[in-house]
Amino acid sequence: MVFQQFRHDEGGCLSYLIGCTQKQVCAVIDPHLDIDRYTAYASSCQMTITHIFETHSQADHLSGAKKLSEHTGASVCFHESVKAAFPIKKIRDGERITIGNIEFTVLHTPGHTPDSISLLVSDITRSKDPWFVFTGDTLFVGDTGRPDLDGNAEQLYDSIWGKLLTLNDSVEVYPTHFAGSSCGRALSPKPSSTIGFERRYNPSLQAASKREFVEFVMANLPVQPPRFHKVREFNLGFLTDPPIERTYAMEALQISVEQLKEKLEKGEQPVVVDVREPSEYQKANIGAKLIPLGEIPKRLNELDKNAEIIVHCHHGGRSQRAVEFLYENGFKNVKNLVGGIDAWSVKIDPKVPRY
Repeated sequence: MVFQQFRHDEGGCLSYLIGCTQKQVCAVIDPHLDIDRYTAYASSCQMTITHIFETHSQADHLSGAKKLSEHTGASVCFHESVKAAFPIKKIRDGERITIGNIEFTVLHTPGHTPDSISLLVSDITRSKDPWFVFTGDTLFVGDTGRPDLDGNAEQLYDSIWGKLLTLNDSVEVYPTHFAGSSCGRALSPKPSSTIGFERRYNPSLQAASKREFVEFVMANLPVQPPRFHKVREFNLGFLTDPPIERTYAMEALQISVEQLKEKLEKGEQPVVVDVREPSEYQKANIGAKLIPLGEIPKRLNELDKNAEIIVHCHHGGRSQRAVEFLYENGFKNVKNLVGGIDAWSVKIDPKVPRY
């Protein structure tokens, strides 16, 4: 078996390629628009991409499924509830798909979106027992998917407790996002886990009832991805051009930790805003004003639109989304701290703990 995880640090996304070396065929899961990395990796392994799986209709980033299908001839697999403007293969709950010596079992796990699926994977040369599961945006490391992007929190509970948590504790978990994504609230920077570890330590999974879970996952949600409905329409083929409507370049809304240090040494006093969670702030902080990302929309009145504002998080993903949201709401002198507090610790002040 060949297994490769691809990190997309802008947006905190993960995609995957998994293949059978004996049969020289492979599948790609949740591809991004830049498809060269998948075709190059498959070519380096002398494999043919035969299947493309989308764990749901994506709304936070531009999908490469249609483009990759046109390039390779591979089928794009979606849950049977999806309607798309290009040819797709509709798959259903419980269906088994064999690619070489790899068997995928489809689990319909709605909640983040109605069409969300998870993919249970077995290497049948070793065992029919599942080895790992691609959980899409249903279950993350340290969090669960948000249910407010056309999803449903009660369905999310049923999917997690009724399907994913029935799996053996040893089953490995590979989600579609990690820290920096807007599809959850407090995702871990670690890109994989196990069912057992998440069962014990994922805060979202400690709820004693469905009602308690629903209240927990609906509280303090992050800002919604910009134009997420249009992004989803593009990903399903209903729009021909990517819905990029910015009148500015994100590159112009960045500041390095060295530049921030220089400003402070000159006596300048920009408003520094920390958009991490309170638990992260307790682990390490640089004295910034704490406004978790999910609280930004309802606390805009705490910030001066005329002030210089510098936003940071752990690595820079969440803060970038906060900066985009602030800029589009009239804050023109706002910048994202590249690399976040982690870069500050490494390059400026090692007394700030890394975590």
